Amino acid sequence: MIIDEPIERGGTNEGPMPVEMVFAGLAGCTHVISNKLAKANDVVIEDMEIDIVTTMDSHGTRLIKPIDVPFPKVIININAAMSGHPENITAIVENLSKHCAVAMMLRQSGSEVIEKWTINGELWGDAA
Repeated sequence: MIIDEPIERGGTNEGPMPVEMVFAGLAGCTHVISNKLAKANDVVIEDMEIDIVTTMDSHGTRLIKPIDVPFPKVIININAAMSGHPENITAIVENLSKHCAVAMMLRQSGSEVIEKWTINGELWGDAA
């Protein structure tokens, strides 16, 4: 696996940046844990798209000054088609944050991690 930086930052641009790998890991973890929760709650996920939007304080990576929280806010937009009892779908939405290790790591580092679910075309949970 090649992890790199763009040429303008001293890399060779041969692979994704470390930060991109973190958020690819978050998307992967979100997908895997959602599917495990779906199976455990007798829900079928027919389709899922995950889009992550974040803000970054780059003072640390640009060597300007050390910072405590590099990613103050992370929004995970999860758009899914699911079939199953609404209470079981709600269990997936409510429990994802308790089991995705990457999201938990970000939260423990001080990031605000928000999951916004759209299920079968409708906002679900706290976003509804």
